Amino acid sequence: MEKNDVYVEPVLETLKCSRGVLMVKVLSEDEKQAILDVESEVEKKIVFGMCKSLNQGVREALQREFTVALIMDTSVFEYPHHPRMVFTCGELVVGESVQDKEKIEELKKDRMNLFLWEDLVVYMRRIPRIPEEKMKMKLVYFPREPIQLRNLPNITESVLGTPSTEGDTLIKRMLNNESNKTVIGTSLIGFNIKREF
Repeated sequence: MEKNDVYVEPVLETLKCSRGVLMVKVLSEDEKQAILDVESEVEKKIVFGMCKSLNQGVREALQREFTVALIMDTSVFEYPHHPRMVFTCGELVVGESVQDKEKIEELKKDRMNLFLWEDLVVYMRRIPRIPEEKMKMKLVYFPREPIQLRNLPNITESVLGTPSTEGDTLIKRMLNNESNKTVIGTSLIGFNIKREF
């Protein structure tokens, strides 16, 4: 057993036992690069007819020492169904994912707030009018904490990222699970190891 396995095995066991997790796999450097290549291509496309995206969560997960790919039943896995996200234009937030139900109801009263999903709002008054400024807009998918690893020793800087549809397809192919069920999704969890000498 390699020294790394002493630290990684508890992570894999914890994830395998987590609610909704169907499969786990530690990715090789080549697999990590293949996912990054796919996500980089996706980031060149326009989303919601508005702007390009940046999947910060996936990028951070792939940059960690170890990256584990998960296939899970998203209806029971413990994380928000949609990645937390924000529309930015430079430093200005022009749209965001809102979790607070009361705030959502308040925002819906203003017709200049456009809801793309139940919890994703775009503040139309903040959208730049000048085309050059509009080009600076981005939809950023944030990294999130994988709560499943919260109490594991020796694990640092753990992060969860949710891939694009194309990334999801690739990860399922890598794990030999190309399920078409809508509740079957994927995530990447990246982490570093704090070694004891």
